[in-house]
Amino acid sequence: MIKKSIYFCFIILIISCAKKIENDVSVINDLDPTVILISLDGFRWDYLSKTDTPNLDILVENGVISESLIPVFPSNTFPNHLSIVTGCYPENHGILSNNMYDQEWDAEYYIGENSDPVKEGRWYDAEPIWVTAEKQGKLTGTYFWPGSEAEINGARPTYYGEYDGDISREDRVKKILEWIDLPKQSRPVFMTLYFSDVDSWGHNIGPDVIGINSIIEEIDESIGLLVSELNKREILDDINIIITSDHGMAGLSRDRVIFLDDYININDVRMVDWSPVAMILPEDDSIVSTYNALYDAHPQMSVFKKEDVPARLHFNNHRRIPPIICIAADGWSISDRNYFDENPYSFTGGTHGYDPINKSMHGVFIASGPELKGGLTVESFSSIHIYEVIAHILDIDTPENDASIDSISVMLK
Repeated sequence: MIKKSIYFCFIILIISCAKKIENDVSVINDLDPTVILISLDGFRWDYLSKTDTPNLDILVENGVISESLIPVFPSNTFPNHLSIVTGCYPENHGILSNNMYDQEWDAEYYIGENSDPVKEGRWYDAEPIWVTAEKQGKLTGTYFWPGSEAEINGARPTYYGEYDGDISREDRVKKILEWIDLPKQSRPVFMTLYFSDVDSWGHNIGPDVIGINSIIEEIDESIGLLVSELNKREILDDINIIITSDHGMAGLSRDRVIFLDDYININDVRMVDWSPVAMILPEDDSIVSTYNALYDAHPQMSVFKKEDVPARLHFNNHRRIPPIICIAADGWSISDRNYFDENPYSFTGGTHGYDPINKSMHGVFIASGPELKGGLTVESFSSIHIYEVIAHILDIDTPENDASIDSISVMLK
């Protein structure tokens, strides 16, 4: 009888331990001021109104939301992600587009998994906030963030992962939770998450097709997983969550394409980037003639010499900016006729990169936490100023940058 009782108690102990491992986490009560920065790539400013987003709504109700978030030019992924974490315009942080050419180095920069240039610190002219924080004795972790795989100014995040698009959203959230569960002396105070799903769907089907709603809902569920797990640890109200996007999305049509080879010989120039911002590098003796051939060539394309790009775009003060910049009107594309004819499914769905003056390019900004006001809606502001929000919360001294604390002080407690 005694043996049976001992056996029964042993089974109960195993079951209770299993439940604890499965359902319980340790309460965290030694949290330093902490920021989780989350990028929802391609999440346009109006996507919250397209479908139910109960988890994002929790953060909105308890925090700050902007009417929209204005990207830097060009409104592409890498330039904007670097602007958010450096507080600099692309002409000052060096990542001018997803594709670049440096004449001095005779080298190309391109994005994508396993891109070697992305991992080369020489391309990055400004110091990301994780480097600044590390230099001031604070631990950081990035999972993922464009540019975080590179050693910049001699430093990397304490924890980081090389981008792998096959890693699920759930596993990405779990990685952040693993870092949070570390002992205080090993726990990062700045962490990043990156989700590309909305951007991929926007490119494939366009921003205004009802099918985009399902991926918005899935992203909201991923945010819900993070919120739920932070709540279990009793730190949801003690941690600062900043949700942002790098740009919005505009719908495309094969009826809205500008063909550069109608005006110039494409073989006579180097096309550094194509659409919707064509960056053109002619030979030195043909810059003027190429510009003259393109200027006013099409009513839906603005053409500038590098030095004449409007000052509001902050895009004329870096050696990697080529001599001629062509900017398509919202929803238009730039191509050549061969590519158009050989790719019958191109220029459909959606894209970004346009002048940020177009509301379609605006993203989203939501921030909730102990350092931020609750239930507040602020006017649209430039994404470079997010940098100052993070720096303020982490209490770090920042290098020279283009951001302004005055632009975001209204949202801080």
